[in-house]
Amino acid sequence: MLKDDIIKIINKAAENSGFLIYESSVYLSGANTKITVRIDGEKPVSHNDCELYSRELSLLLDESGILPDYSLEISSPGINRKIRNIEEFIKYKNAPVKVIYKFNDEQRVAKGILSEINENDIEITEEKSKILISHKDIVNANLDY
Repeated sequence: MLKDDIIKIINKAAENSGFLIYESSVYLSGANTKITVRIDGEKPVSHNDCELYSRELSLLLDESGILPDYSLEISSPGINRKIRNIEEFIKYKNAPVKVIYKFNDEQRVAKGILSEINENDIEITEEKSKILISHKDIVNANLDY
């Protein structure tokens, strides 16, 4: 399938240029095909990083010949990015976060420093308290700079 081939090229370009793929999407529409990629890395992604990745992806797409026309949109996940899994929680330990979580039959919000992470829970240090939140109760989590 064409989308699968494009996704492989997106990942190969990331591997070649030293980035990780945070998320990507492909909208096939003939001459209006749009490829959107958010790249990530060990350090914050710069404008130059986006340009580097864009050049690598364009080169690989053109070499493959699978798309005659397309547009690219390359960016970082942003400063208030979503935290999606335990690996990302670990990566952003000691960062400011906003976490929406279930508590009994309601949703609550915790804003503070992501102070601890383990296989079952995260701990948010607010101004005068600490909140322990089970991974299974997290509805949404974002960096909060």
